Amino acid sequence: MPERHLRVLLLAQLLLPLFPSTLWPQAIPHPEAPSSELRGVEQDTWHVFGKVTDLKGAPIRQASVRVDLGYGLKLVKNLTTDVQGQFSTEYTLDASTVKSLAVSLLVTREGFHPAREFVDFGAKDSTWQINVMMRPDTESEDDLPVESLINRLAPRLRSGLEGDPSIAGASKDFERGTHDFLDQRDSASAIPSLTKVVKRYPDCGRCRILLGLAMLDAGSWNGATREFVEAYNLAANGAKVDRADMADSLLLVAELENWKGNYNKAAGFLMQAKDLDPKNAFILQELGRTLVFQKNWEAADVYLGQAVDAGASKDALLLRSRALLEEGDPEAADAALKAYLGGASLKTFPVSVRRLDSQIEDRLKLRTYAKAQSVVSEPLPVLIESIPELQGIEPASSQADLAAILEKAGENVKSFFSSFQNTVSIEQIREERLAKDGKIKDSLDQKFQYLLLTRPEKWGLGLEEYRTDFHGDRTAATGLDSGLMLTSGFASASLLFHPAYQSGATFRYLGRQTASGLKCYVVAFAQTPEKAQMVERFNTSGDSVLVLFQGLAWVDADTYRIIRLRTDLLKPQTAIRLQRQTTEITYDPVHFKQVASALWLPSEVAVTVQWAGKTYRNMHKYSDFKLFNAETLEKQKPLDVPSPERGTEQP
Repeated sequence: MPERHLRVLLLAQLLLPLFPSTLWPQAIPHPEAPSSELRGVEQDTWHVFGKVTDLKGAPIRQASVRVDLGYGLKLVKNLTTDVQGQFSTEYTLDASTVKSLAVSLLVTREGFHPAREFVDFGAKDSTWQINVMMRPDTESEDDLPVESLINRLAPRLRSGLEGDPSIAGASKDFERGTHDFLDQRDSASAIPSLTKVVKRYPDCGRCRILLGLAMLDAGSWNGATREFVEAYNLAANGAKVDRADMADSLLLVAELENWKGNYNKAAGFLMQAKDLDPKNAFILQELGRTLVFQKNWEAADVYLGQAVDAGASKDALLLRSRALLEEGDPEAADAALKAYLGGASLKTFPVSVRRLDSQIEDRLKLRTYAKAQSVVSEPLPVLIESIPELQGIEPASSQADLAAILEKAGENVKSFFSSFQNTVSIEQIREERLAKDGKIKDSLDQKFQYLLLTRPEKWGLGLEEYRTDFHGDRTAATGLDSGLMLTSGFASASLLFHPAYQSGATFRYLGRQTASGLKCYVVAFAQTPEKAQMVERFNTSGDSVLVLFQGLAWVDADTYRIIRLRTDLLKPQTAIRLQRQTTEITYDPVHFKQVASALWLPSEVAVTVQWAGKTYRNMHKYSDFKLFNAETLEKQKPLDVPSPERGTEQP
């Protein structure tokens, strides 16, 4: 709510220091500070308040906020945001000399880039909330760097405005601002000069875009957004603005949405920008980047191809290589990546590029799966003979129901991962090594605390899984010395049915069957080597191979929840003597007081592995589930949380 300042008559001796502000100096000219004398002073109380959030709107607590009015260090205040990310302070100033108020903010917090905002409240009788957004200092490797955006647009804007007679009256401020911004790379110092240009020529769209870029570089995300939107509105309302400038303003607003993770909004703005400037290579490239974020691989490939043809930077080739890989064309992806590398050694490129090259090589190796028979293609009588659990199934007469089953089951899986809360349970494991006659040769019983922690992913939430002892210390794998095998990574098995991953497999509706007392749809699935996104790696002491899976899912016909899941190798891996890896998971509802509906979590898991002439069988049982707060747990005892890998650890 607006805060009115209070005006009172006091008798005071007021001395204001004449030190210049060190943050965005002289952004708004202030009157001379009054001399020291005994006189009647009318004073105003100004309420300065605001909120600090991340790019997605979540409050940031314990951020340091430096408030500067531009009159010297005695009027600089250092504040800290509360748990809601809010800050507040008041200034009581001489009303006869301070006719208006302008505030500069510098906000810092570990894990974020510094953020700045400048607000001119003018001579009005109220202030308003200052909103500050902070950008994480660990950007995604797929995001466009702010510096790249500035280097692409700012020099062209500068050259187009230099000597422009329409802003001749502000030429000195323009020259000073662009020099500070682009030559000295001091965006904070450039903003006051560029602000003067915009104030004098508010209808100059290019001036606003240039000011917005300087604000973006300085960390003023809200200020930058305001200028980019105003530049677009000038054109939309009939001002004489070049279509390319209008397209650039849409591009910039789209990039802000991409950085916030609002990919649908970004794509909409970029499509409008493309329509205004169809051959703009940079706009086509960024549209392709956004479609990659959306996992719309085919459309991304099309626009990135157009960007390359229009002369886009090599970044378009790198993005297109990834789109082609996910689209299921590793050969074309390999060609695009080689064009990006340009003959240079792969070792000289960032880890993300080397990782993409490795993924392409792995996908090319998966071509050996192309002719593998699977549960999706085998006749049902053959499946019933090889998988006894299918005895008594009522065969499906057609595949008409498959699409609806996948859609509803997929939504349940998506909801599970997006709303999952951290859990801890008791895990009892029996590890066995079997003799050739099926008798138990060696065994080991173990008990752990089993933790599932959420982690953010672009498609929602992923799960991290690890084990601790009952003192909270991470446990090392035991049993390996005695020739046993410890298995893990079951909580995320249902991701194959997540809408984001269904394109990586083929499905077949087998029929209806009763399982665990419930009427179920039975769905067979098999990963496809061209498009599989969830690819696992089986490691031995001497080699490592990628493996794909096939399997069966029993889906409750009433709720469309997966209640049983079985996975098998799509084909044996003779190179490492891996003949079989079967995982059978039973899900049961777990009720928590803090959660309205039950969570369906693995209650029992059976794993059978045939490797190097030996057979291993493990039984996992989970009980006593509880919710917990990871932040509170970490404060109580630091935890060494490993990077999760679904699969097996070999002796």
